Amino acid sequence: MPWRPIWSKRVKKTEQMLAELAEPEGKVVRHAADYRVDGEVGRFRFGTFDVENGDGQVLFSGTSLFPACQGRQWYLTWGFKELALLTGATQCSYRKTADSLNRHRRQPMGGTPINTLRDETEAEGTAVLAFLDKESGRILKSHGFSAEGTPLPKATIGNAAESPPATLSREKVAEAWRKVEERMHEQQMSASHIAQAAQQQEAIYEDPAETVNIHVDDVGVKEQKEQRGTEERSETAGTNPSPKEDVSMKAERKRPMVCNTVARIERVGKGFTLTGRSVLGVLRCVLAFLLQNDLLRQRWLFFTDGQRSLQNSIVTFFTWHRCMSLILDWFHVGKKCREELSLALKGREVRNRHRKQIVRLLWYGLVSEAKEYLRNIPPEDIKSQPSVERLAGYFERNRPWLPCYALRARLGLPNSSNPVERSNNLVTASRQKKNGMSWSEPGSQALTALTAIVLNGHKHTWVRRRKIPFAFQQTS
Repeated sequence: MPWRPIWSKRVKKTEQMLAELAEPEGKVVRHAADYRVDGEVGRFRFGTFDVENGDGQVLFSGTSLFPACQGRQWYLTWGFKELALLTGATQCSYRKTADSLNRHRRQPMGGTPINTLRDETEAEGTAVLAFLDKESGRILKSHGFSAEGTPLPKATIGNAAESPPATLSREKVAEAWRKVEERMHEQQMSASHIAQAAQQQEAIYEDPAETVNIHVDDVGVKEQKEQRGTEERSETAGTNPSPKEDVSMKAERKRPMVCNTVARIERVGKGFTLTGRSVLGVLRCVLAFLLQNDLLRQRWLFFTDGQRSLQNSIVTFFTWHRCMSLILDWFHVGKKCREELSLALKGREVRNRHRKQIVRLLWYGLVSEAKEYLRNIPPEDIKSQPSVERLAGYFERNRPWLPCYALRARLGLPNSSNPVERSNNLVTASRQKKNGMSWSEPGSQALTALTAIVLNGHKHTWVRRRKIPFAFQQTS
C-alpha cells in the first residue's frame, strides 16, 4: 500500500531526531505502549520512544505526545472523521459506510467494525452537543445573560425610547390590500367579511431587512427497544381479537419516539441550523446565536406548528424581547382543519364543503368568523360535537398567531415553517426515518448534530479546530 513506505520513512526520521536529542549521554528506548490509529488510509498500529539518560532517568516520554485512550479505543485521524463520520455515517447506514470505507482502504478483514463506527459517531455527535451547550453559555454570560437565557440587570436589551425595527410602509400595505380586496370580491365574500379583513392593514408587517425569521420544530424517530418482547408475541399468536380490542392493543403497542428539536435561523438570504436534545436547550442556543451576531435590536419572528408546548416555551423564553412575535404555519392550520373536520362531520363531501369555507375565512385572518361558521353547521352534518368544539378551541387559543395570510402573501412575507421542515428532512428524517429503523436517544441526537454540521458547512472547522462558528452561511 502507498502509505507504508511514507510511514516507514517518518518512523526512521523520528528515531534519528530522538537519537540526536539523547546525545551525548542519553539513549533512545522503545516504549512498550501500542498505539492504534484509525485513518482514511487504513487501520495501523505503532509504538513510541522514550529518551533516557545514562542513569535510566526518562528525559522525554513518547506517550506525552498523545492523549490517553481507554480500553480498546483507537485514535481517529482528521481524514477518518471527515470521511467516515461526517460524510459517510450522516448520509448512509453504518453497515454501508463501514463496507465502503474498508473496501476503499483494502481492508475487508480487520477494518473498522460496524459497532465501532456507530460508537465513534455517537461520541463525536455528543461532543458537538457539548460544545454547543458550552459555547452558548459563554456567549450568554459575556452579554449579561444568565446560563438559562434570562437577561440580568447588566444586560443591554433596549428600552422604549429606542426606535423599533423598521416596518413596511403604509402605502405598500394599502396597495397590497387592494389586491386582496379584489380577490375577496371575486370569491363573493360578504361586505362584513371584507370590512373585518380590512382591519388587518393596521397590523405590523415587518421589513425583511430588519427581521430574523426563526423556525422551530420537533422531529421524532422510532425509539429502539431494549428487548424485542418475544414472549408477548407468542402469547397473542393464534388469537383473533375483536375490532375494539384490536384498536386498544395497537394503541398500547404504539412505538415510543425519540425527539430532536431543530431550529432554522434565516436572515436576508443567509441561514444557520441548530439542533439539540430539548426545546429549551435549542432556544438557549438560538439566543446565543442572535447575540453573537448582534441581532438583539432586530425583530424576531418565530414560525411553528400548532404544538402548544412548543409555542408556550418560545413565548415564555423570549417574553422580555419587545419585538418578538409568532406566526402559526399555514400548512398546519389547513392540516388541523382537515383532521378535526374528518372526525366531526359526516362523510367526505360534507367535510370538504365546510372545510373550504372555514379555511377561506382563516386565510384572510377572520378567526371570529371561522368560529361562528363552526357554530352554525347544521346538526344533521355533525357526527361528533366534541371535535367541533375542539377545533373552535384551537382557533381561539391561536388567535394571536393567526394573521391575514393573504395580505402577507401579497407583501412577499413568509407564512410557513417550510425552512425548518426542510432542515428536519436533511438532518434527521432522510437518514433516520427509513423502513425498519429505530434509534436510541443518544444515537439519534448525536447523528442529527453531526448532520447539522455538514449542512452548515462547518465540518472542516469542527474536525480540525473543534469549534463551530456561530455565523450565518449563504443559502443556496
